[in-house]
Amino acid sequence: MLNPVSRPAGNPLPATGPVVSPPTGEVEFSYNPQDQVVMAPTTTKVKGVQAGPSTERASLAGTRLEPKDGKYVYDPADKDYVAAATLATVAKTVEVMEKAYGSKIPWAFRSEKIRVYPDAGKDFNAYYSRNAGSLNFFHDTDPKTNQVVFSGKSGEVVSHEVGHAMLDGIRPDYLGTWGTDPGGFHESFGDIMGMLMALQDDTSVEIIATQTGGDLSKQNSLAHTGEELGAAINNSVGKNVTGGNYVRNAINNFTWQDPSTLPDRGGPDQLGSEVHSWSRLWTGAFYDVLKGMVDQNMADGMSPAQALKAAGQENLQMYGYLLKDAPRGEFTYQQMANTLLKVDSKYMGGKNQELLRQVYTDRKILNPSLYASETEAFVPSDPNAPAVRSLGVTLSGDDFGMFSGAKVETQVDGSFPLGKDADSQNRLKANMKRLIAQGRILYTEPHQKLTTKDYFDSEGLPYTGVVRWVDGQMTIERVPIVS
Repeated sequence: MLNPVSRPAGNPLPATGPVVSPPTGEVEFSYNPQDQVVMAPTTTKVKGVQAGPSTERASLAGTRLEPKDGKYVYDPADKDYVAAATLATVAKTVEVMEKAYGSKIPWAFRSEKIRVYPDAGKDFNAYYSRNAGSLNFFHDTDPKTNQVVFSGKSGEVVSHEVGHAMLDGIRPDYLGTWGTDPGGFHESFGDIMGMLMALQDDTSVEIIATQTGGDLSKQNSLAHTGEELGAAINNSVGKNVTGGNYVRNAINNFTWQDPSTLPDRGGPDQLGSEVHSWSRLWTGAFYDVLKGMVDQNMADGMSPAQALKAAGQENLQMYGYLLKDAPRGEFTYQQMANTLLKVDSKYMGGKNQELLRQVYTDRKILNPSLYASETEAFVPSDPNAPAVRSLGVTLSGDDFGMFSGAKVETQVDGSFPLGKDADSQNRLKANMKRLIAQGRILYTEPHQKLTTKDYFDSEGLPYTGVVRWVDGQMTIERVPIVS
């Protein structure tokens, strides 16, 4: 570069124009809390924006945005729209849940900011990775419509993945367990966050109110998660594998069954033990509670939109409290449901005891005779007990095939009686037998190196566990990736 002092005469400096600093503080972003086939994009104000752009809790990765008129607002056809809307949804979801939780939600990885990849490649998928400290969204072409579908364009899908990250930050031990219920709750919590965020937005609420008139038994965009992505998946497979133009539907009649008696994936009308399928039981119960609250709000004189908004806010607060008192380590849906009862009694005046008991009993998650005993199960008897502790077994016998001889651990509540360890170890062996039979454990050879894509099966689902070799000993570790 030439020194300006010695520039040749008659060769003026090029005009560069004023240097524009990126906007910081509270900045307007493109945003859509729903799915783009449900409602047109809108905008939202994101707090604490820094250069990048990023916030105190999340940073955009894999791309940069150039602001327009001091905003990150773009036409939906603009290549920058997906990045802006994805980051905005991440920031708003964290902001809303932290307010309900009452404090900053930690991440389960060593960074203050989660990395957000709005378009990480070609796939009909989205996932959270603890090891990478990232949320990852993708794109692919719907073979029927020839439209490119970005999972990051759907606020429901983005909030779902943020839900995984927040739950992992508060209860990282859940990704150290092998049961169907912790895995199913993780997936359900993501879908619940998508619904709760949709109920934070006035435009979304008005659409749902128009679709239902306040009767949530009618099919509607709140119950349907990821409409565009679900339709594209079905079109890609060539048959209806999700039940409709959505990834999942919260309106269902599933009741608790022993997961060991269920098929792996199930189907639209068949519960399965795979965590995405199994999650629909908890999500259906959540939706029933929401419906009951809306019904009561309308009976009290609220309009459908008012009733929806109020019920959404009440459930948001209830789940904020639930995250404070939630079981640690391995747990059952029954134990989590009883914790909801305790939360309602402890923080919310017991307003919804009857509704919660009715819904979770009808879903056969709760046994009425166990309300008190199960609720008290999570009041630590020893204040000095660790929050969680590890419990291990060695797999042996023909049931475990090539995995026989492997060591595996699970996480249990630190105050859980030591005398019950044998029961937990037997459940761990049964869970490993089931997961191995379903092909959910990735076998590796000693010294084998894996890339991120190796942790996903041919259908794009992350494996539950992976073989590691430690000093010649085969161990099975939980894969800290959830989709």
